[in-house]
Parts: sequence; C-alpha cells; structure tokens
Amino acid sequence: MLLRFYRKLRGRDDSGPCLYLFPFSLSSIMVQFTIAVALQNKFSSSRELTKIKYLLVNLHRNENLGEDYLLRVNPKGKVPALTAKSIPAPLTDSLSISYWVCEQQPSLIPETHRTTIQRLLSQLHRIQTDNNPNPVVDDLLARNDISPQYRRALEYKRDCDRKQIEPNLDNKTEEGMTDQARRLFSEVVVEYRKFSHGGMWIFGDKTGPTVLDTHVVVFIVRLIDIHLEDLVPRQLQTYAKAIMELPEWKTVMRGMPTIWNPSLGPIDQL
Repeated sequence: MLLRFYRKLRGRDDSGPCLYLFPFSLSSIMVQFTIAVALQNKFSSSRELTKIKYLLVNLHRNENLGEDYLLRVNPKGKVPALTAKSIPAPLTDSLSISYWVCEQQPSLIPETHRTTIQRLLSQLHRIQTDNNPNPVVDDLLARNDISPQYRRALEYKRDCDRKQIEPNLDNKTEEGMTDQARRLFSEVVVEYRKFSHGGMWIFGDKTGPTVLDTHVVVFIVRLIDIHLEDLVPRQLQTYAKAIMELPEWKTVMRGMPTIWNPSLGPIDQL
C-alpha cells in the first residue's frame, strides 16, 4: 500500500532527513525521482541520502495548512519540503531540495554541464501551471479558536498565494505556459541531439542521468497525463517513455499516473 511507503505526517521521525510530500504533486514527484536515480549506486551516495524518510502531507485533507506544518516545516504551506540536521532551515521548494540531493550525489550535476543544467532547470521551474489559492485558508482565519502564531502563519500563507498569482505588470512580453514549455523543450532537444548519440539520457549514457533528466521527464509525463502531449516533441516523448520503463520510475510511481483521479480512490486507501 502507498501509505506503507510514506509515513504519515503525524508519525514523523526527526532523527534523519525527512522529505514531506504528496504523491501526485508534480514537484514532489520530481524530487522523489531525483532521489531514486541518485540511489542507483548506493555505495557512491552519501549516508544522509540513503537514510532519507518520506512523510505524507495529504493535500486532500489540507494537512499542508496544519499549524505544525506551517510553523515548523514550510510557512508557504506547499510540498515538497525537506528537513535535515545538516541544514540550518527546511528546504521548501523542489529545486533547492534537488540541488541538495546533487550535493549528496554529485554525478547528477556534472561540472561540464552544470551551467546548462541550472539554466534549463530555472526555465522549467518558472513555468507555472497551478497557482490557485486554497479557500480553506480564509475559513481557518475566520475561526476564533486558533493561536496568534497560527493566525500569523495563515496570513503569511495567504499573502504568499496572492502575490504568486499577481500578474507581472512590468513584463509586457511575459510568455504563457504553452510558449514557455515549447521554448524549454526546443532547448532540451538541442542538448539531446548534441550529446545523446542514441543513448537514454540527455547528455549521453557516458555522462548518465542528471537532475535535468529527472525533472524534465516528470514534466513531460505530466503533460502526457493531462493530454497536452502536443507540446512535447516526438523525440522527447520517446525519451521519456523509455525512462518510464526503468525500475527507479516504477519505484516512485508504482504504476500510477502523475495526477490523481477519483478512480484511484482516497489517498489514505491507496
């Protein structure tokens, strides 16, 4: 069962690195797949990476808006988030968490391709697909029985959500999600054709998987799952489907799509 793989939030263990996630969150899947690929060779991975625990934050139950989560883990109320004794404060976005994983497994971001990888990852994570505020925040703020600290945390969460959806009035040439995705993929195709030479990974099989592969593949699969595969060049669709056959992908997704649907049932009953 899924919950045997993810510990519940209320049963957390602070003794080692903990990844807080929701199994159908695009960003959570990106981090999980990055970790799974990093652990291909456990002997070259850091001890911290091999000891990481996975903690379920059930967005369907608004557990990301809980007082403990907002005050202790991620004040923005999002997943994924990572806590570890080796870092001074929780990491609260998928890109910073993935770069932490790369520190544990440096082969994921080889120096010869570091600049390209970081540029394309930044480009990918600027593509926003779902920034709708959660109305439950206002419902919680309307209560009179919450602590002052929790109220401030909820107000901060609300303000972050509102700021995120405000249009960038200073950028009149801002691209839409579709144009951003197409531009990203065109640049990924250039790198793939330059280095892959028929191999599985963007920078070729000699270099092996990188953090760019783990994030791009998840994004491609999500677009396929929501029937936007026309945005993805045919060559990259083939690339992603080949990687989906790897045991690392199957370990993370367990045969499920990247987006929840009612036929899968409640998260707690999967």
